[in-house]
Amino acid sequence: MNVVIAYLDTMFSAYPQTPRLLEAKAELQGMMEDAYSALIAAGRSENEAVGQVIRDFGNLDEVAPVLGISSDIAPEPAAGVVPASPVTASRQRAVVTLDDARAYADSLRRVRFRFSIAVVMFVLSPAVLIALPMAANAGAVTIADSAAVFVGLLVLFVFVAGGVILLLSASRETAAFTRITDNGFTADPATARWAEALADSHERVRTRALQIAIGLWILAPVPLLSFALFSDGSPQAEVRVGIGVVLVLIFVAAGLGIFLPQNWARTVADEIGSGDSADAGDDERSIVSVIASIYWPLLTAVFLAWSFIGNAWSISWIVWPIGAVLFGAIAAGGSAIESYRRAPRS
Repeated sequence: MNVVIAYLDTMFSAYPQTPRLLEAKAELQGMMEDAYSALIAAGRSENEAVGQVIRDFGNLDEVAPVLGISSDIAPEPAAGVVPASPVTASRQRAVVTLDDARAYADSLRRVRFRFSIAVVMFVLSPAVLIALPMAANAGAVTIADSAAVFVGLLVLFVFVAGGVILLLSASRETAAFTRITDNGFTADPATARWAEALADSHERVRTRALQIAIGLWILAPVPLLSFALFSDGSPQAEVRVGIGVVLVLIFVAAGLGIFLPQNWARTVADEIGSGDSADAGDDERSIVSVIASIYWPLLTAVFLAWSFIGNAWSISWIVWPIGAVLFGAIAAGGSAIESYRRAPRS
């Protein structure tokens, strides 16, 4: 029922909060609540009841005559604006219906864990390849260096293959909605309002997951820096550095595994709300570009300083794989924060 209330708030948010419209809003809320209760009593599931209520009452233009507010919500024609001709109207892209949007949302909700597990597997795939050869070289494990490299490569390929299989499985379920993911449609206002209400109803959980993920990403380098800075130059110190690298990957993977499954509702709202706009993702791309312009030169400076000052050429190479993983997490976090900032608030 919270989705219905959020949807109702979004429906009326575009109009002035006059006493007449507030009265109509309360009346419509009562009608929607009655219909919802009747559907639940008839054995419908919550999702089915919400969808049916929004289909029946979710178009304000259709229910306005019943509520007596047609004149209150009628838009004023803009001066100098010529109505679209039938030819122009025929060239418009297809409108995504509420049923299409609900099916797309259900699809993303079903595949969200497959997608997030695949990303986690990709991030963790080089962990054994990094740590095991270091441990073998230091004598911490009784295995030849070549065997350690082979095992590490085998684990990497298995993880990558498993991730690809999960992504392909997820893509099969969402393949029917390429028109939505490619922005090849015209956004229907009622459907966009439903998608935004869906995202708002999940926003608290998403925000909490994002906060935890960002905390993990910020703390990710701490174990590695601790092991590297307090290294005593012994073979065991190199093993500890390898463990630090693995811990970085684990922290990053954990953050992604926590955040990504909770982002599906916001993804639906962003996709449905973007319609056929070709520039929907420009803000995120520009933010990532700004981060990259600062991040990579700084990472290069860290690598050179560590290598020359500490004479750590044999270890400092780990800056690059770690930096690449962290940049992916930072870019994902930056895009998520920007998406959260752009989301309208009730």
